[in-house]
Formats: sequence, C-alpha cells, structure tokens
Amino acid sequence: MAPANRLRRSQRERLRATEDLLATKIQTRDHFAVTPEQFWDEVFFDETYNQKLYTDALGFTGLDIQKMEGGPGEARHRVMVAEPKSEMPAVMKKIVGNSLAYTETGHFDPKTGIWTYRVVTNKVGDKVKIGGKLWCEPKGDDGCIRIAEVEIEVKIFGVGGTIEKFIEKQTRESYEKTATFTNQWIAERA
Repeated sequence: MAPANRLRRSQRERLRATEDLLATKIQTRDHFAVTPEQFWDEVFFDETYNQKLYTDALGFTGLDIQKMEGGPGEARHRVMVAEPKSEMPAVMKKIVGNSLAYTETGHFDPKTGIWTYRVVTNKVGDKVKIGGKLWCEPKGDDGCIRIAEVEIEVKIFGVGGTIEKFIEKQTRESYEKTATFTNQWIAERA
C-alpha cells in the first residue's frame, strides 16, 4: 500500500507543477492620442474616468475606490473594490454563487512608468490569482501605446481550466471595451 500512496502523491505533485506552468497570460496593446504622462495623470488616475468606465462602459454593478494616494510624478497607490456584472458559467455559479466582487490593489512606480496590481476575489480568493502590469510607450509626439500584461491562474480541481478560460474571455472583452471608452474619453476632452 505504501508504494501506491507514494505514486499518487508523486502524481499530485507533477499535476501541481503542470498547473503552475499553465497559467493563462494575456497581453493587449492599445493606442491612445495622449502622451504617457497624460494617460496616467489625466485618464488612468482620474476618479470620474474610472467611475464612468466601470459603471457605464463595463456595466459593473459597483465600484468603490477605497484608497487613492499620490499625485503626478509621484508613486501612486490605489485600492478599489469592484463588482462586475457577467453571465458566469454554471460551474462557476456553483462555487461562488450569483455574484462576485474583487479588490484590486495597485502601485504605480513613476521611475519605471509601470502600474502593477493584484486582484483578490471575495470568494475562493486563495484559489484564484489574477495580477499584472500596465505601461505606456510613446507613439509619435502626442500618442502612446498602453500595454497590459495579465496573468490568470485558477486552482480549483476539475473546473479550474473552465473558470480560467471564462476569466480570460471576460478580461479580453473588458480591455477592448476599455480601449474604446478611453479613446472616446480622450477625444471628448481634446
């Protein structure tokens, strides 16, 4: 019996190692007609922009910016709680119920120009890891390319892959809607 138990343990360890390698990674690139500095100061950290983005463009049922520290040229910290509105797959509803909220905690380093963040869900937070970084590269004299890299990892036996694919799909759609909204926001203020 002991060898069989060791084999099962070994198989579990290999499975866990494989799951670690299979985290979903997303990269998006979007052009905006503002400089990188304007993107951070006049768009990304603008409270009105965020409220309208999350409630109007993305259709979230709730957004609470709990903390916003720092100013132009300084390190910035933001903590926000958001509740997306989405049609979750049945397997996900069984685990989290009909709604899901998350807390995003992020930090902007003015020296590198990189925003790094981590998302923790209000349910099964220890089994779902979402995080990433955003940065802008100059494009011409008055534009930038905003690059977003996101990593999604769900460790729920038997259904983790399904949930991870759902989160990936929702994330990609959110970035597309965000790019459209952001370009409209910038154009209206030009």
